Amino acid sequence: METSEQQLLSALRFGNEAALRQIFNQHYPLLLADIYRLVPDESTCQDLAQELFVDLWNKRENLNIHTSLRAYLRRAAVNKALNYIKATRRIRFDDAEDLGHLPDNSALATHKRETQDNLEEALHAAIDKLPEKCRIIFNLSRFEQFSHREIAEKLGISVKTIENQITKAMKILRDALINHAELSSVVILWLKWCL
Repeated sequence: METSEQQLLSALRFGNEAALRQIFNQHYPLLLADIYRLVPDESTCQDLAQELFVDLWNKRENLNIHTSLRAYLRRAAVNKALNYIKATRRIRFDDAEDLGHLPDNSALATHKRETQDNLEEALHAAIDKLPEKCRIIFNLSRFEQFSHREIAEKLGISVKTIENQITKAMKILRDALINHAELSSVVILWLKWCL
């Protein structure tokens, strides 16, 4: 993390609103783009991105960012977008139940929702079950946006080892999901974005 970024985060931790404004000005447009890839609605993207900065301000005293601020915020943006998609999907389903007029294909809708939930659980479980070294490298590459060279330097191993471990992680994740014939839109987007 660059010194100027460390100083900015330090000022933020002490409640400096100017630091928050500077972070907002630097990262807001990029976060909008990150969220828009998953939630292609401009108004919703703006709301979610702004919520991120409210969260950042509320958690400022306990911030513990080991990577770049950009990587931290990008990961938070993707998580917020996925949570939004999941929540709105469930709200729509609950509203239909409350109104007492589920569409004729309600059994299919229920099956699709269960399939999607199972797939998401399988994906997260597969990531958690990756061998430790493989999981660390995968997370640094896909979630924290470190380059292969940066990871190699950080862990004291070769770039070739990094490439092999990421390939291994992707194969394990694909194999773990092979029994799921129907990929949900959330997971398809996640796989395209992160893998």
